Amino acid sequence: MVFGDIMVLIREMTLKDCGAVAEIDKNTFSVSQSKEGYEREYSNPNSRTFVAESEGRIIGFANVWNICGDVSLNNLAVIPEERSNGVGTLLLKEVLNRYRGCDFVTLEVRKSNEGAIRFYKRFGFRQVGLRKDFYTLPTEDALLMTVFLEEWQG
Repeated sequence: MVFGDIMVLIREMTLKDCGAVAEIDKNTFSVSQSKEGYEREYSNPNSRTFVAESEGRIIGFANVWNICGDVSLNNLAVIPEERSNGVGTLLLKEVLNRYRGCDFVTLEVRKSNEGAIRFYKRFGFRQVGLRKDFYTLPTEDALLMTVFLEEWQG
């Protein structure tokens, strides 16, 4: 898909992508997962990681668990120079379309991350709970947000 000035392909992560995904994770989140962690995600039948690729380079990813139809968006990240260019939107749309047959998708987001909260609300996510001290480095509450897929218009 052409997005802005770049061609972006959204696809499932391969084993060879794990290092690039781990690097984006490390540069985005205060507590990150290693390359080996993403290799385990790749081998986990309940886990899917979608990557955004442009010109042979991984520029973003979304990691999802689907356990008996209970879908959790664990991480969504885009490299800094491609943020606000629609890559996150493409990744989230892929997740929501891929799991459209399920009832809902849930995620946690730092209570202070107003940009991410606004982003998720644009897709119909709404706060359904609060997880006290969910995050570390620094310690912070998480908003538990859910989108009910029958309500999502795509």
